[in-house]
Amino acid sequence: MGESAPLGGRLRADLTDNQSVTATAIGLALVVFVLVSLDSEFLPVSAEFLLSLSMMDTAFAYDEFWPVEYRPAYAALWTLLFGFLTAGVFVGVYELAGLQTGDTVAVYGAFLAAVGLQFGTAVLYARIR
Repeated sequence: MGESAPLGGRLRADLTDNQSVTATAIGLALVVFVLVSLDSEFLPVSAEFLLSLSMMDTAFAYDEFWPVEYRPAYAALWTLLFGFLTAGVFVGVYELAGLQTGDTVAVYGAFLAAVGLQFGTAVLYARIR
């Protein structure tokens, strides 16, 4: 069997491959977490965490599936746009699902919808391109 790269090396490569995307996604996740934490009645803590995590997943969708590598400034802009789309889908699904189900189902459904949209859009765009 072939040897795989050590975990530390793979993590470093993943985080530094597209630094502008990674830095923008982490910054956006922190800003979103702080903003939604200011109003404790807007989202439960689990939703705040998963919303922030879905923001960071944007970097993985770009690295793994997006078929175009943009210059750093455009990649950061791409991350911001995808992040806003992700937040909109997350909050929208959470609010709509929360009307019919409990908070737990709404939170996980919103996370799955937001991340599914990210990866689904990237894969679909890669296939079309």
